[in-house]
Amino acid sequence: MTAVYKNRDEVIEIDAVWIERLKQAARQEKLGRARLCLHLSQDDLVQEMLIAFCRGSYTCPHRHVAKSESFHVVEGELLVVLFGSDGKPMREISLGPPGSGKNFIYRLASDTWHTVVPLSEYVVIHETTTGPWDPNENQVAPWSPDESSLSDVEHFLAGLSNDVNEGRSFS
Repeated sequence: MTAVYKNRDEVIEIDAVWIERLKQAARQEKLGRARLCLHLSQDDLVQEMLIAFCRGSYTCPHRHVAKSESFHVVEGELLVVLFGSDGKPMREISLGPPGSGKNFIYRLASDTWHTVVPLSEYVVIHETTTGPWDPNENQVAPWSPDESSLSDVEHFLAGLSNDVNEGRSFS
């Protein structure tokens, strides 16, 4: 499960306290992530979230049909991995906060399979996507391990980490 906090205010302000709260919540969650929805409703045309991930958190490779998404890294470092339909990694995008020397904003405007891999103890991102939110539009890759199969997930992440650590270009 993922801790989800829902905004109820027309105006919301995010400070360091919110970031720490999300990091603490992520640390307590089995999946190692927590989010604050900045939008008011899943029917909103713009969906914005502040999401905290712990190192080792696994997000099943997935794709979004007829949607775009963008990330702005607030804290920590993150790897976005894009996959072909066969599950072979095609591209990696390394992200960090402003001043890190890495790109700090990413946008995907296609239904490409992708996942995120936290590279630091914590990663906090501001995600924006198009709404309304429909869980059926988020398709999980048929070749990806299920979040409940810890040994399969560990094997999958270890394979990605080996590619990342050995500097392979996924070509």
